[in-house]
Amino acid sequence: MAATRNLYDILGVPQNATADDVRKAYKARALETHPDKLPPDADEAEVEAAEAQFRDVRTAFEILSDPAKRKAYDNGLNYLRRHRFRTDEIQARLARERAEWQRQAELRHQERMRVLREEMLASQKRYQDTLAQAELRYQERMKALEEQLRLNREAERATDVKPGEAYTLADELLSELRRRCPEWEVRRQKVLMEANGREQKQAARLANAPAAQ
Repeated sequence: MAATRNLYDILGVPQNATADDVRKAYKARALETHPDKLPPDADEAEVEAAEAQFRDVRTAFEILSDPAKRKAYDNGLNYLRRHRFRTDEIQARLARERAEWQRQAELRHQERMRVLREEMLASQKRYQDTLAQAELRYQERMKALEEQLRLNREAERATDVKPGEAYTLADELLSELRRRCPEWEVRRQKVLMEANGREQKQAARLANAPAAQ
C-alpha cells in the first residue's frame, strides 16, 4: 500500500463509515481492481500491479470489517495523525526560526555595510582635511620664506654685502625645500623671473622719464 494512503482511502470511505458502507465499498472496489478485468494482452507488469492493488483492497476490507482490528487500526491511525501534526508543527516552527535568523542576519549585514560606508566617508573626509591643512601650512611656510628672502635682498642692497654672501636660516630652509620639493623651485624661479622682468621694466621707465620731459 502507498505510504500516503490509509485503508479508508483504499476503499474510498470516510473513517466514520458504517460496517455496511465498508462492505459495499469493498464489493465495488474488488470488481474494479480484480486482475481478471485486465485485457488478455496485458503484460506482466500490469498484471502484478493489478494483483497488488486487489490485495490492498482485500486487506483493507479484512481489517475494517473486523471491529477489534478496526479499533486497533483507528487508534494507530489517530496516533500517527497526531504525531504527524506535531512533526509538521515542529517543522513549521523550525522554518519560522530559520526565516527569522536569515532576516536578522540580513539586518546585521546591512548594519555592517552602513557602518563601513560611514567609516569610509569619514576616512575620506579626514584625508581631505589633512591634505587641506598640509597645503595651508605649506602656503604659510612659503610666504614666510619668501618674506625672509625679500628682507635679505633689501638688507643686501642697503649694505655693501655682495649678493649671495648673506647666509641665513631662511637660505637653509629654502635649500631643504628645494631638495624635497623640486616643483616648488620651478615655481619659485618662474616667480623670480617675472619679478625681475617687472623690475627691469620699471627701471627702464624711470631711466627714460627725464628724456620724455
